[in-house]
Amino acid sequence: MNNKSRQIILDILKKYNELNISRLVRLTGLHYRVLVKELKELVEEGYVEERRFGRLRLFRLREKKS
Repeated sequence: MNNKSRQIILDILKKYNELNISRLVRLTGLHYRVLVKELKELVEEGYVEERRFGRLRLFRLREKKS
């Protein structure tokens, strides 16, 4: 895992709230495969949540539980 890539993704999601993969690729400048791998890990670790609408996948920061 690349901490720099991960931090870029988290910063973009914090700024834009919820984005699809195509938009994340454009905004982060990361390669598609790198982005998908990092997003998968962030979802598994509970930092990011994914919502699906058919083929559309939206990602956003997971809200902190009180």
